[in-house]
Amino acid sequence: MASTDTSQRLRTAHALLESYSAVSAEAILQHLAPDFTHTVLPQSLQMPVRSKDEFAVHAQRITSIVSEFQMIPHAIFEDEGRNSVVIYAKMVGELNLNLGHWENECIIMLRMSEDGTKIVEHKEFVDSAKAKLLQEKIGAAMKGGNVLKD
Repeated sequence: MASTDTSQRLRTAHALLESYSAVSAEAILQHLAPDFTHTVLPQSLQMPVRSKDEFAVHAQRITSIVSEFQMIPHAIFEDEGRNSVVIYAKMVGELNLNLGHWENECIIMLRMSEDGTKIVEHKEFVDSAKAKLLQEKIGAAMKGGNVLKD
């Protein structure tokens, strides 16, 4: 957990990263503001922008296909003026459906609520080649289903 001498924004960002390890949609959702939006970039992945309710469904689907998952931060930057935190992280997980180990990298841009306790906007820029490979693996295992885009 982030130390107590860090800002509320950074504590919230660290709490979000740690919540991914619980492999539970509820653990992730507790950090999100009611007007939350989630965007996966680049746009070439054709992932929809999701509201909090839509993200809840997405998070439930994602957590159903992983047995272990971690967001490992390599660098975290805070922009007090924009009330934002930017994170460079590695995503590491074990997939169900006998799909094995999975890794990706991402840049996460978080915009916080005014008091810094909730995340209002989550923009996630991922390695598109690895994201497409994951989509293909999951699609083949699920006979054409795509939990990432649904």
